[in-house]
Amino acid sequence: MKSIISVLMLALTTVIILSCGEDPSGPSGSSLTPSVLSLVLTGDSSKTGSDSNQNEAFLFSSTGLKGECEVTASWTICDESEFASYTLYRSENPDISENTSSATVLGVFSDPNTSEFVDNDVSWVKTYYYALKLTDNNDESVWSNEASIITQEAPGPTPSVLSVGNLFFSSVELHWSQCPNGDYALYKLYRSDFPDIQADTSSALCVATLMQASDTSYIDIDVTPEQTYYYALLTRDINEYFNWSNEIQVVTPEYSAPDSVVATVGVGEGPCSIVSLPSGEYVYVANVFDDNVSVIQTSSNTVVETVSVGNNPIGICSLPSGEYLYVANRSDNNVSVFRTSDNTVVETVSVGEHPSALCSHPSGDYVYVTHFFADNISVIQTSNNTVVETVSVGNNPVDICSLPSGEYLYVANRSGDNVSVIRTSDNTVVETVSVGDYLTSICSLPSGEYVYVANGKDDNISVIRTSDNTVVETVSVGEHPSALCSLPSGDYVYVTNLDDDNVSVIRTSDNTVVETVSVGNNPIGICSLPSGKYLYVANYGDNSVSVLR
Repeated sequence: MKSIISVLMLALTTVIILSCGEDPSGPSGSSLTPSVLSLVLTGDSSKTGSDSNQNEAFLFSSTGLKGECEVTASWTICDESEFASYTLYRSENPDISENTSSATVLGVFSDPNTSEFVDNDVSWVKTYYYALKLTDNNDESVWSNEASIITQEAPGPTPSVLSVGNLFFSSVELHWSQCPNGDYALYKLYRSDFPDIQADTSSALCVATLMQASDTSYIDIDVTPEQTYYYALLTRDINEYFNWSNEIQVVTPEYSAPDSVVATVGVGEGPCSIVSLPSGEYVYVANVFDDNVSVIQTSSNTVVETVSVGNNPIGICSLPSGEYLYVANRSDNNVSVFRTSDNTVVETVSVGEHPSALCSHPSGDYVYVTHFFADNISVIQTSNNTVVETVSVGNNPVDICSLPSGEYLYVANRSGDNVSVIRTSDNTVVETVSVGDYLTSICSLPSGEYVYVANGKDDNISVIRTSDNTVVETVSVGEHPSALCSLPSGDYVYVTNLDDDNVSVIRTSDNTVVETVSVGNNPIGICSLPSGKYLYVANYGDNSVSVLR
């Protein structure tokens, strides 16, 4: 009996000892075969590939490095029936299986055929550790090998640092640091209503593609007041690698139209016509009695240079690129062409009798010049500054404007009290629109839907609807309206009243004069900066320019 009890006690002790030595919940308790984990540094082509906004395909090399830092983790699959899940961990420290609390869980996968994960939440020039835990149906687990990888230095160009400059209700000025790399190819500036542009460029608009590394600023005028926008700059090199700048958020201020004089700038004698460069950095004023052009730097509202041109310069316009200005010299019957980079007259183009006003085609390929006494228009081809055509219009054409589309020109004929409509594809007058008495100026809205005409003797403005060339409204303004300009937003048109020494502000939504701003003596010319924040008014009677904000 004693012997049987001893045997039983020995057996029980053995069971207890065996039970104490077993840990079914331990990290290596599962009978599953551990997966073998491997890592590869990759790029994420799904975040780039093509720019649908510009219909331009990006071509990339076959290495897979697209400028986005990514690590692809892959492993051998588990084909055992006890399989329950894979759990993939990442850490910046080794020994993940011993300290999972310091690691990041990248994913839990219940499909046994899952064998890959693309990790795009990593940075360049760092060491990362990865490990894969397999769990069976009994919640027991086994670990793969721990793999590590060092992400190399980011391929492609040095990313620019993006910042915002002047911010207005209708424009955003952006600046960025210049790419220092010799293999630079281009910048692409994106704008979106949503953050994280680089994650999904399809939701963003490419507002500018710039080919020169020195092009480090851009003014976006296609914005609306009180809106939140996001901007990011992609820099690409000749090897087709790219990198992104930081992303910035911009909130445009509420709408406000310039309505007060903040500066007065003395210029030459008889300032009569005025134009801003597309950059907004400079405003140019034609001084009819001094035979020159004053150059105003808008940042300081100071005349920084005076450029001699022909006799009695009366009209002036800029090419859309801002590289050249064209000046109509009334008494010389010619046009001076001067380069804005150094304010040098580089060519003189002979035209018809008494050139008075000019405008550029939106493409910049042509400049159109009215001839007051010849009743026609000269067409200058800007590539060689040659007159390639002459178009007959009404009596005493005094001003001209192009629709933003460039399809049609509108010419104000003073003595004819009408407007000639020229189709630019064949330079043919296709319609004549009767308006008021003694026309002085004409301008188009940025939308191209309406053209505004100043009737000097009627003291009003005719509004022409361009879809059918019908006068749809007449707006009373001050005495002898002499010049017109629209804000870039198209919300307001400004009218200089020559004999009232003021400017009428017309709200275009209902064609109502909402304000009158006093300026200098005999205001005869007006232009807006591209930002829409400032207007410049040439005061013929006191040889000055009023700056409205």
